[in-house]
Parts: sequence; structure tokens; C-alpha cells
Amino acid sequence: MYNNIILKCKELKMNIKEAIEFIVSIEKLRCKQDLDVWCGDMGKQKLYLYVKCLAPEHWERIRTPKNSVRVYYQQMLTGYKLYNSI
Repeated sequence: MYNNIILKCKELKMNIKEAIEFIVSIEKLRCKQDLDVWCGDMGKQKLYLYVKCLAPEHWERIRTPKNSVRVYYQQMLTGYKLYNSI
């Protein structure tokens, strides 16, 4: 199932923000704790690999893609100082 989703997403040419929005939506992540549970033993590396797969062009184009991922998920999920409820 996820392989089909990833193939479709690659066709859409997502950027990092769109990839994180997609992951947060399909995995039903709402808060920091949800993300921690979802990442499990892999830690945030699981999220980074998923985003890199969904948005490879954007990932390669920027110097610090992990920092971008971090900023976006912290804005989207409650439990972080950067959370933006808008």
C-alpha cells in the first residue's frame, strides 16, 4: 500500500512542506507524542527518510533538509513551541 502511495506522490513532485502535511494527514499525527510513537525505535530518521522519498528534488536542492523538516513538523503538531494553530 505505502509503495503505491509513494509512487503516486513522486509523480506529484511534492516539496518538503507538502510531504510533511501528507504524512501528518495519512498517519493521523496530531501532537509531538503521536510523532514519537509513530517514529518508534528509528526516531526522527523514519520521518526524514519518508520525506526524502516523497520530495527528493526539494530534499537535494537545499543544504539542510532535516532542519526544514523539523521546522515544518514543529509548526504542524501540538506540543512544540513553534506550533501554529492557524
